Amino acid sequence: KLKSFRSNAYEAFHTIQTRNMLSKHVAKIVQNLEKKKFREKYNLFKVEGEKLVKELLLSDFKIRSIFAYKGWKEATPLPEGTYDITEVDEKEMGSISNFQSLPEVIALTEIPQHVCAPSEIGSSLSLVLNGIQDPGNLGTILRVADWFGIRHVFCDEDCASFHNPKCVQASMGAIFRVKVHYTDLPELLRKYRSEDFHCYGTFLNGSNIYKTPLSSRGFIIMGNEGKGIRPEIEEIVDRKLTIPSFANSTYSTESLNVGVATGIILSEFKRNS
Repeated sequence: KLKSFRSNAYEAFHTIQTRNMLSKHVAKIVQNLEKKKFREKYNLFKVEGEKLVKELLLSDFKIRSIFAYKGWKEATPLPEGTYDITEVDEKEMGSISNFQSLPEVIALTEIPQHVCAPSEIGSSLSLVLNGIQDPGNLGTILRVADWFGIRHVFCDEDCASFHNPKCVQASMGAIFRVKVHYTDLPELLRKYRSEDFHCYGTFLNGSNIYKTPLSSRGFIIMGNEGKGIRPEIEEIVDRKLTIPSFANSTYSTESLNVGVATGIILSEFKRNS
């Protein structure tokens, strides 16, 4: 029923959009995609700026509409697709963009439902995110994951939406390459954990990551920015890790940003692989 509702909502949007003009109704819908409930209603999210739109065009995401300044279409190599391209002026772009400095182009693309084969998960490293609520942090983590070749990131429902505009921008295009899944984390971890497939978690009382043997396959769990990994997930973790501080001062930084910590941890895993 939800899929049917989303399909009908998109078809209603598509019907009014195919006039190849930016009406006030369409502009309002595009602007409302800043909010999660509208993104889910239309099964669409917004990608702003020439760099991100070019990254989107190289992906397999389903693009539905593009709004661009005059001349953008002619200057940009476009793959074949069923999307509409609507030419807009500065005033119209201002009505649909949330950037202070207006972008040259905005695209609307469907929210994908990624799938992954168990064999792919069982033979690689994947990130597991518990309660990462800041969309900027989530976007940074996806960017780091992309850099280190992590193809799958599993999130719980407490995490920010990967299609949140702040996440989209912070990811710098990584959301088009790293597959994000929202699932029941304890169930996922129990399904895969074994003697040779470990669930690594980050804790203050964990083992020094620089002195701990690390595997080239398994789950790496990162917790909430303030609360860390929740107890029911901690129970499943069989390898606890920590990043030690090398500061000499008692008054040094209390903790690392979760995006920075993810980068350090993935770097160490890859160095040892």
